[in-house]
This record gives sequence, structure tokens and C-alpha cells, in this order.
Amino acid sequence: MAFAMTIVGLDTVGSSIGLALRQTAADIQIVGHDRDSTLAKNAHKSGSVDRTEWNLISACEGADLILVNTPLAEMRTTLEAIADDLKDGCVVTDTASLKVPVLKWARESLPDTVHFVGGHPILDKAHIELSSPHSELFLHSLYCLTPGTDTRPEAIQTVSDLAEAIGAKPYFLGAAEHDGLIAAMEQTPLLLALALQQVMASSPSRREMIQLSGVDFTSVTDLLAHDAETLTELCVRNADNIARWVDLLLAQLTQLREWLAAQQAEPLQQAFAAALEARNAWRRDTFEQAPVDYAEFSPVRNIFGRGFQGPRKEKAS
Repeated sequence: MAFAMTIVGLDTVGSSIGLALRQTAADIQIVGHDRDSTLAKNAHKSGSVDRTEWNLISACEGADLILVNTPLAEMRTTLEAIADDLKDGCVVTDTASLKVPVLKWARESLPDTVHFVGGHPILDKAHIELSSPHSELFLHSLYCLTPGTDTRPEAIQTVSDLAEAIGAKPYFLGAAEHDGLIAAMEQTPLLLALALQQVMASSPSRREMIQLSGVDFTSVTDLLAHDAETLTELCVRNADNIARWVDLLLAQLTQLREWLAAQQAEPLQQAFAAALEARNAWRRDTFEQAPVDYAEFSPVRNIFGRGFQGPRKEKAS
């Protein structure tokens, strides 16, 4: 019997996961659901899913694995909606960029017969520029996994296998640690973009600035290219973590302002040099994580392991 999976949310991320799984040798049947009928039709037409279901409960019925790929603001209600109709032993995962609130909602909403593993694929700029669904969207990307302390090993293995199957690298960490780091890497830059856009938009020279705005300004403010509700929800739900990073950023900006006011070129140049060196070292660093011992998961790998075996390689001609 084919492994049954449901993808709830068929935007670029959700549809790309379906397309990536099509590149594997997996015997898997994928059902898709999205309230946006256009996204649902496109996902079915592209082959991301085998079929779509307009009704959320019908889409999740009988699934072995459910991927909830909805905005954070919709995550709790989605989990509550499907909770009473899930197959015993079903594994539920998500793609939200915050994990502490999602794991809390999963504990409160899902029955004990269902297993939840938090997930968050990290996409770099090259991947994000693929605006339409693509089977290689996650290739060589990091895929954060944040299981709960009592999550069954076989559930963790299933989601880890999924990450590897779409070409990503599973990366295990705690939910609180994940959210603290994401505050630095995603939400603090977002607030910086917000402040920059507000300052420039309220300037008396706004019209002239628009004419002179080039790739530098655009690349920074591109972070704002999402709906306001989603961006607000992400910031409010992670407010304490973001506040700590903003305080550090403000202290650094204050120092830079003092050097500029005093026209102190030497410390400013040293700061630029140190930052450039750190950036180059940052870009050279490769992903490293101690391997996880999956020996105890072997019974589950015998069931699902052959299904999730990574991108199919072309045979030599």
C-alpha cells in the first residue's frame, strides 16, 4: 500500500515539496488542500499532488503524514480543525518559521495517538528567487527539525526522511533555541528594513529618493514583500527574542553614529574590515552537525526508508 501524505497549503513551498518527492522512488500518494482554488488547480496540474480536496478534513483522512504549510496566524486553527479526524499513528509536521508557539498548539490540539514534529526549511537567496514551484527548491538547504521531548523516534525519523528526500539536510535543535536564532537571522533584519522604509518614505526628499533607489535599497526592503498580518504575527509571537537582538543592534548603531559625528575614520575602517572578514568566514563555513544515531529507528526505516530515498539519479547512457 502506498504511503499517504497530505500537504495543507499549496504555495511555492508546499507545491515544491510535492514536486521534489516526485523525483524520488517513493511509492507515495499525495493529496493537496488549499483554500485558494487557483493554487490547488496549479498544484494538481503541475503534478505536485495526485489530487486535491476542497474539504480540509477529507484531505487529511487516512494520511500517514500531514505537512501543514500555512501562515503562522492560521496554524492553530488548522491543527484544531483536523485533530479529531486523524489516523492513529499519523505524523504531523509544519513549515512555520517559529517553533515554540506551534509546538504548544500541537500539544494542546492533537490527540495522544498522533505525533508532531516541528519543521522549518531554511531557503537561501538563490532558492527564494525561484518564484514558482520547483523540485530543487530545497536542494542542499538546511531543514530544521524541532521534536518535542516525548516525540516518538519513528515520528522523528519519518520527518527527517522527508527532509532528505527533498534534497535538504536535517538539522535538529530545540524549539526555544530555534526561535532565538531566527529572531536574529530573519526578524531583526525585517524590523531594520521596516525602519529604513519608514524613514525614507517620510522624508521630504522622497520623490528624489525614489528616482535614485537602486539595488542596495531594494534588496534590503525586499524583506517587506509579504502581507502585513503575517509579518506582524511573526514578530509579536517572538517579541522577547527580537527585543534582545534589537537592543544589541541599537547599541552598535549608536557606536557607529558617534564615530561618524566625530569623523573618526580609523575605528570605522577597522569595523568595516572586521565585518568583511567575519562575513567572508561566515560564507565559507559549511553546515556541520554530529550525526544522529538512528539505530533504534531501524524498524521504521524498513517500512518507510525505501520510500524516502532522495532525488532519483539518472542512469548513465
